[in-house]
Amino acid sequence: MALIFLDLDNTVLYKGRPAPGIKETIKQLKNNGHKVVIATGRNPNLIYGIDQELGIEDMVLANGGMVIFDNQIIWENYIKTETIKRMMDVADKEKFDLVVEYLDEYISYRKDTSLSDDFSKNYHLDIARLDHNYYPNRIVFAMVVFEDEVVNKITHLFPELQFNKSSSFGYDINPKGDLKAEGINAVIKYLDYPIENTFAVGDNFNDMTMLKAVGHGIAMGNAVDKLKQIAEYVTTDVNDNGVYNAMKHYNLI
Repeated sequence: MALIFLDLDNTVLYKGRPAPGIKETIKQLKNNGHKVVIATGRNPNLIYGIDQELGIEDMVLANGGMVIFDNQIIWENYIKTETIKRMMDVADKEKFDLVVEYLDEYISYRKDTSLSDDFSKNYHLDIARLDHNYYPNRIVFAMVVFEDEVVNKITHLFPELQFNKSSSFGYDINPKGDLKAEGINAVIKYLDYPIENTFAVGDNFNDMTMLKAVGHGIAMGNAVDKLKQIAEYVTTDVNDNGVYNAMKHYNLI
């Protein structure tokens, strides 16, 4: 049986909602005995019950920052508190927009432009509220910045972080490492699953390590070119039964 990791936005979700036919596809996969896992850049409070709607209990969240499997947390990798404070100080000094993704909230630390709102709208998320405070005792999964020139200017100041372009709208900032691949590897190790029976489907830059971590990496038809170049198979678009056609190609349904 296969272990299948599915990205959310523009892979399983189209304009923030389950793509046509995806619920039926997931149900068929599960009925055939396969294990389906969400693997997303979203943190827990940005899932909005989509996991329940899709019938998927297990999740790799926050680009690998947290893994929930068998109703327990089996992997965690948060950004250090001191690093959060330094990033806030640099954002204030250089005057760039900054979003902080806490365990329980999605906040704009600085919002001098419409960039953070544009980012939220692109992914059909709630607009991040403005809160110019530092919370030293709160868990932070990720941060988001939005401009290439900002990333070019500050990356060297944060060697402990990874700046990953999630879309044309912004950069996810996570702890240095292999992002989604670390979460996926935690699941594979937890299950002691044979790598040749593992699959991953995604569409964007933050899915690159994920596709490399599994036995069969699949890019959506609407994926960025860099992801298509490393994929074993390229399927159809998200609104054209992309996941279903990929699973059909591999005879999983």
